[in-house]
Amino acid sequence: MNRFYGGYSREIEDISLAFIMLTLSFFIAMISDNGFHVSAPEAALLLIMSALAVATAFFLHEMAHRYVARRFGGVAFFKIWPFGIIFAFITSFFGFIFAAPGAVNIGGIYRKDQFGKSALAGPLTNLVVGSVFVFLDIFLPMDPILHTIFGFVGGLNLYFGVFNMLPIPPLDGQKVMSWNLRIFIMVFAVAIILNIINFLTIGFL
Repeated sequence: MNRFYGGYSREIEDISLAFIMLTLSFFIAMISDNGFHVSAPEAALLLIMSALAVATAFFLHEMAHRYVARRFGGVAFFKIWPFGIIFAFITSFFGFIFAAPGAVNIGGIYRKDQFGKSALAGPLTNLVVGSVFVFLDIFLPMDPILHTIFGFVGGLNLYFGVFNMLPIPPLDGQKVMSWNLRIFIMVFAVAIILNIINFLTIGFL
């Protein structure tokens, strides 16, 4: 258990570094689509989109794991994965991102249902956040810039949600499936449907 408590002192630093590097990686990936030739206003917009995407799709996802695990009496903290951060940064120059900056380490939880619910919290948060952004983007009249931001953030969250629900270790879906197959099927099906709806209405998948 000591190794879990030892991580607390570095958690804020790990989260901050992961947030900055992942935001920068998303920004680079998006400007690479234009051959790295973008105007200052376009760069500012893409940077805002990147920060919002990381704050919702990554930060809220990991904090949801952390919150639920702690509610069950476990010890949970975010720990950065240096290789994942470096690889995300490198791949961003080729227009895509391998986003695996780190994960929430959980200890002190031994019941399968508690572990499964802690795993489910992450992708479920993505699906809820993504649905809200996509709903607002579809049904509320808004400025084209806001439309771009809401569509991107919403679509990315929905994609993260369905991706993390894949029943493949070490993704969350495998942990949820091993806990409760019925809940896994239900959430995974909803995630797929939401992504299809988003693709047909906004076009981001």
